[in-house]
Amino acid sequence: MRTRSILSLALLVLAALPAVAQEEPPPETARFLIETITVEGPKEAAANIVKAETLLRPGESYSESDLRLAVYRIHRLPFVLDASFALRKGSQRGAYELVISVQPARWFFFDHWIRAFTFEHPLDLQDETFRGDRTSVSIGGVVGARLFVGRSGELFGAFDSQDGLQLGFTQYDLFHRGILASAGVSRELCCVTEVLPLALDPTFSSWTFAASLKLSLGMSVPLGGRQSFQVSLSDRRGDPDSHRGVLEDTPDRVRQLFTQSGELEYQRAEGKWVYDTSDDPFLPTRGISVSAGVEAARFSSRDLREFPDQQAEIQPVAPFHSEQIVAALSGIWHLPVTSKQTVSFMGKVFGGPSQLENLRLRSRTVDQTSVNSYGGSVGIQHSVTLRHSRSKDNFVDIRWETGAEIGVEKTSPDYGPSPLKRFSAHTGIVFRNPWGRVRATLTYLDLGEIVP
Repeated sequence: MRTRSILSLALLVLAALPAVAQEEPPPETARFLIETITVEGPKEAAANIVKAETLLRPGESYSESDLRLAVYRIHRLPFVLDASFALRKGSQRGAYELVISVQPARWFFFDHWIRAFTFEHPLDLQDETFRGDRTSVSIGGVVGARLFVGRSGELFGAFDSQDGLQLGFTQYDLFHRGILASAGVSRELCCVTEVLPLALDPTFSSWTFAASLKLSLGMSVPLGGRQSFQVSLSDRRGDPDSHRGVLEDTPDRVRQLFTQSGELEYQRAEGKWVYDTSDDPFLPTRGISVSAGVEAARFSSRDLREFPDQQAEIQPVAPFHSEQIVAALSGIWHLPVTSKQTVSFMGKVFGGPSQLENLRLRSRTVDQTSVNSYGGSVGIQHSVTLRHSRSKDNFVDIRWETGAEIGVEKTSPDYGPSPLKRFSAHTGIVFRNPWGRVRATLTYLDLGEIVP
């Protein structure tokens, strides 16, 4: 199979997803006039958020499908474990009270992971807890606490093994329009590694911050029961540590170690349309999620000084700058095949131009260049629910997930390992309870030549 075949397959998958997404359910004759909406379970602020997230208005009529999609939206709230609805008779004939029962997550939360990798070729990912020649194990996660404030606000603080100390605030139902706005800040003393897309660094390298500060903003504007427009911004700045090629066995691999002078900057922005009918944000069993939008990114370094391989003196480094704009289309379809099994199909295509200044190669430096990049991927995952308990005192999910993905990323002109072909296969267990999640996975990763 050639690179073009991979992209063609990705396009076929993505073309099918919007077609499925546009299919409306069969006409339903039964509609229910919702007189009032009552939320049972969470406290007042969280209940206000749940009520706003339904996007339902008292005094209007809805089908059973509309009510089910409203509950799915509630399921996707990060502080909701489970939700269901029931209809009670209202004050007049033909009117109903919609009662939404919610099981909220605990105020304290965690999200831990254990990731074991085996590689076809030696890789330098800079975030391993344990590392062998062609194997690595990384252990980490997040622990934190949330507090609801005001009418519909959520304040949280956390410690992230990758991003350090975090503090954030999310305002739900902004302007009483169902709009979500969030802001966050994280401080990491050491160390954060960013593997840049080929369009930003065609040498396929990682840049490590010795210490950094990251600011992030986000907004989601509902466009209807299934659709929304989402915007996200992030800005990470910090001291430099190193610049290393990910593929260890390539002869032109870039390897730079810096003094902690100067600064690295990495900014990202994204705006996208989202169509989402999935029933759960973490362990979905059904539904479709499609997004289309534009991503922009910028990376730069300035005033860096490098420890040379042979020379005794520390050398100044020319400032590096790159920026890109990418159009992207992605989708995932969760298809239940039995009451406990789900098959998920996913795909993505993207492409766009970038500009680079002072691109450092092993043997030379490119002063200025323009690069066009494009790529795509397709994947499949099979999930089996091993345990699903929803009693009041025993909320537990245990799921076994197995999947594979193949993708390609190419730049023109080529300044590194382009096209970069990728194949991965994984299997693992996910455990969830009212406090959080633990995920343990084993992944095989091949970033070499997958196809002739």
